[in-house]
Amino acid sequence: MFSFMVLIGLLSLMMIPFLTIIFIVPKLTDKNYRDTFSYFALLPGCLILVLAAYLKEEKVILPSQACGVVQFYKTYSIKHDYFERITILFEGRKYNRHLRFDESIERKQRGDHVCFEYLDKFKFPDLAESKILKWIDR
Repeated sequence: MFSFMVLIGLLSLMMIPFLTIIFIVPKLTDKNYRDTFSYFALLPGCLILVLAAYLKEEKVILPSQACGVVQFYKTYSIKHDYFERITILFEGRKYNRHLRFDESIERKQRGDHVCFEYLDKFKFPDLAESKILKWIDR
């Protein structure tokens, strides 16, 4: 949405003044209106860009904490790159969660009970996927 508004703002910032100079300004009879009308045509584009900046407001993403049992690790390959996910059965849940796992974090053994800090894609829908940040000792 933000990208679309910026695109529309930039297009209107360029096109509206151009179109007013070509079509509207020659039809105006008063010299004062003719001189200032093209500057007023910049306002819609500027207002759209200001609205886009206002709506872009950065959201603070706070990490969640949870505990669970490590089920397994799985490596995925995309073209010439690969990444790893860990599957954890959360406490009090009947289903597994797949979380992105960085190489920089220490691996835990299958069946270990672990507590961890993670970014939750269900709490923050803007995130592409859930990701483990670090292990916590409890």
